[in-house]
Amino acid sequence: MISFRHICRFSLVAFLTAIPTLAFSVTQKEMEQARTIAAKCYIRWVNNGSGYLDEINPTTMEELEKSLKPKEIENIKAFKAIPVPTDYQSWDKAKLVEYWAVTAFQNKGLQEAGRGGRIRARTLINKMNIAAPAPAQTQPAAPTENKEAAPEKPAEANVAEPASSQESIDSSIMADESLILEGMEDEAEDIDVDKAVNYTWVYIMVLAILVALIIALVVYAANVMKKNAAETERKYREEDEESEPVNEYTESLLADKDLEIAMLNKKLESATRQNNELKLKLEALASEVESLRARKPVEVEGSSGLTQASPVRKESLRSIYLGRANAKGIFVRADRTLNIGHSLFILDTSDGYSGSFRVADSPAAWSLALSNPKEYLSYACVGYDLENTAGVSKIVTEESGTAMFEGGCWKVIRRAKIRYE
Repeated sequence: MISFRHICRFSLVAFLTAIPTLAFSVTQKEMEQARTIAAKCYIRWVNNGSGYLDEINPTTMEELEKSLKPKEIENIKAFKAIPVPTDYQSWDKAKLVEYWAVTAFQNKGLQEAGRGGRIRARTLINKMNIAAPAPAQTQPAAPTENKEAAPEKPAEANVAEPASSQESIDSSIMADESLILEGMEDEAEDIDVDKAVNYTWVYIMVLAILVALIIALVVYAANVMKKNAAETERKYREEDEESEPVNEYTESLLADKDLEIAMLNKKLESATRQNNELKLKLEALASEVESLRARKPVEVEGSSGLTQASPVRKESLRSIYLGRANAKGIFVRADRTLNIGHSLFILDTSDGYSGSFRVADSPAAWSLALSNPKEYLSYACVGYDLENTAGVSKIVTEESGTAMFEGGCWKVIRRAKIRYE
């Protein structure tokens, strides 16, 4: 007679064999793909100029490194130093996402700018399909002398065909039911047929209850897993949606501040330029007044004995220190004395309207000009290979340039000829 213990034992076996069909584990290929996604997102955030990475989707680190430029090859070294766990075969998707989208980005060796790629990495890894593990292949029993060897199964039988979770559950339950029924038939041979008939309905009812319980537990477990996966994906999607507007808002504020600073700098430059122009005009007027005073007629005796008036003109040479010339050939500033960090040229004038200029004989002026020859020299000077400043420490003026005072500022008429030493 089949005892309740036998029924519970067979039911437990059926339940335990049905549950693994729902389990998913991470393979070595999926581990490498997740690591590659995280590495790509990291180096993409480290360097804003690596937009070409958005066009590729490598699945291995080797494929990723073949597509990298020298800058990204240098940046990826820190991420490759992150250890790869060896127990990933027992992981599920949530554990895989947690490690490569959170734990890995907390590594102290990474650059702070690259940590911003964790959100993108989490989204991409969460979209990966983690395949169900292939069932272990059973070894055929060794043939014995008294028994005929069982015919070998075709090779196709050892290959696990993909099936849906519900089909796996149904096949497992049917197999367990067959096993239970076979056990019941074997033990029923030794009992009285009349008693078996009396208790058959009891066994059927208990078996049906246990089978229904197993099915309910399996369906419940499947629903819980699906619900957890959907909840996790929804949570990550909400985080992505919340973080992106914040980043856009922050970038907008920074752009507005940069524009405001640029406008203030332009206003400051304009005010400085106007101030310099006023100073130059004042100096020019003072020079003109002195010139008019010097032209006061002086009476001299001519050959005829008559008194003649002869103008006396007194001219004095003065120097003005000029800054760089812009693309229109206009010197952006003028000072009475050498202004370190701004003055580059010395202009000599006797009338305040025209003069000749040369590069100031000052190491400070040389250092400033050589730091960016195109900006500081090219619009006021000519010379051989001016942008090649390797090993240069001095600027020599071979021919002075000419400038005129027009519209309240000094303008280049003829550029000076220079050379490097």
